[in-house]
Amino acid sequence: MLRPTRGVSLLLVTALLGCAATGGSTFPGDGAVSADGSARRDGSTNRDGATNPDGSTTLPDGGSTDRDGAITPPDVPSTQTDGGKTTDGGVDPTDAGGGDGGLTPSNCGTMEVCNDGLDNDCNGRVDEGCACIPGQTIPCYDGPPYLVGVGVCAAGTQRCEGSGEFGTWSRCMGSVQPSADTCDGVDRDCDGNTSTGCGCTIGTSRGCYTGPMGTAGVGTCREGVQRCAATSGGRGAEWGACEGQVLPAANQCDGIDRACTGNPAEGCECTAGATRPCYSGAASTRNVGICHDGTQTCAVSGGRSMWPAACAGEVRPAAAEVCGNMLDDNCNGMVDEGCGGTLTCPGDQTVPAGSPISLRAMGMGLTNITWTVVTAPAGGAGSVVWAPNPPTQLTESFTPYIVGTYTLRVSGRDASGRTVTCMFNVTALPHGLRVQLTWNGTGDVDLHLHNATAGAWFNTNDCYYGNLSPSWGAVLDFDNTSTTGPENIRVDNPVAGSTYTVGVHNYARAMGRVATVQIFCGNTTSTMPTATYNSRAFTLSGSGNCANNDFWRVATVRFTSPTTCTITPINTYTTGSAACTGF
Repeated sequence: MLRPTRGVSLLLVTALLGCAATGGSTFPGDGAVSADGSARRDGSTNRDGATNPDGSTTLPDGGSTDRDGAITPPDVPSTQTDGGKTTDGGVDPTDAGGGDGGLTPSNCGTMEVCNDGLDNDCNGRVDEGCACIPGQTIPCYDGPPYLVGVGVCAAGTQRCEGSGEFGTWSRCMGSVQPSADTCDGVDRDCDGNTSTGCGCTIGTSRGCYTGPMGTAGVGTCREGVQRCAATSGGRGAEWGACEGQVLPAANQCDGIDRACTGNPAEGCECTAGATRPCYSGAASTRNVGICHDGTQTCAVSGGRSMWPAACAGEVRPAAAEVCGNMLDDNCNGMVDEGCGGTLTCPGDQTVPAGSPISLRAMGMGLTNITWTVVTAPAGGAGSVVWAPNPPTQLTESFTPYIVGTYTLRVSGRDASGRTVTCMFNVTALPHGLRVQLTWNGTGDVDLHLHNATAGAWFNTNDCYYGNLSPSWGAVLDFDNTSTTGPENIRVDNPVAGSTYTVGVHNYARAMGRVATVQIFCGNTTSTMPTATYNSRAFTLSGSGNCANNDFWRVATVRFTSPTTCTITPINTYTTGSAACTGF
């Protein structure tokens, strides 16, 4: 069945279709007759090609020719709901809504509308049976029109083929129909979604980790990578295996955190290859005379590390003194005792830390008297004061500033040239308030004691290297500028109700150092500190009071009586420049 294109004359259309007006009854008033002989109320004739009163022609298949010559099929109105007309009297191909004549799968027409480029009767062919002018081309789509322009779906082209005045439309060539998405980021099924049926986009990757939560990035553990790949059937995509991840394993006690807990020594008694000093003799003979420590080396056995029972290289006391060798063979603090000459040390002593004590040794037939600090609390050996100095008399004044026990040796030489020695202990006891500072390497770290809970540091309220003995009773006994300390501040007679604040300043060259502060309160016979605090590793490497180096506010000390106190930790950090202007 041929349907002429728009613009063909009414007589020609009628001739092509072989249509002629037929007889029938006339509806009163307009004379029009329907195909079955009955008159229609609007005066038009049905299926006989008669001319309607409005100038249109009714075609044999039920369609009519509009006033402008376009053909309207019987199932689609030529005028849209908004009053406008389609370009060729048919369906607007850009409208998929159906409200103004557009076609959707639910409203496929029963008749093909010529020259609209659509498959109106939904039979898979476009404008079949329609007449056209040879050489004419129109856009077309032989699928659901609402897919055009969605994803890869696109319209094709029809060409009018034939010779003479009229031809017929070719099949729709070049249109792109939907196909399954291949998960490559392209919407091939034209549903507006590029990943229909896809778990991921092919070619992309993401981090992955199947170990316990919180272990990724700790120790040796690290994330791997998953890559998106097509499934085995070629349809859809999914994430592949996690490649390259490192999961927790047992520690090997070699300093590497393979268990990813943050502790490379978990499950280990020691670190493989580490060493420590050891000594199996009597404690009083350790490092006395010829006696000295040995070494133990950590070894791994059966997946665990442990220290060996043996102490390699140690030297323990001899059974008896060997006369004439000028050595303390039995490690009792005396050389060649019983071999000539006599020397007797004073008994063990106690003294308030920072106070002098008079020490007297008894000797006969001896020369070259020498007093030596054998052992001392951390920083104590370098801070004691002898008078006279150097200590070469049988009677000496000894002042220990750091709380703890000091082991002293007195030596002399007898007439035969043999050395005679003896040893004893002096214990420096805490009293009042004492604050002691040490650190774990070279650098200049300063101790501060502030007599208030507010106000700037580095002034008269602050006892430090620039204000050694302020009027309110604090004393900085010594300022250590290069080694590991100590520094010591004391208040011998604190007032009940008074509050002091302890601070530590990285003055210079102490970047990365860790400081230790010991605080002693009241008069006691114990050498254990009331409180001990350790800093973080100090930052910045400038120098000077007001530089931007770490200033550690350690704790406050409040005396409830002259001999008792309450210590409250602060443990906050600011800079030297901030401490110069504020608390």
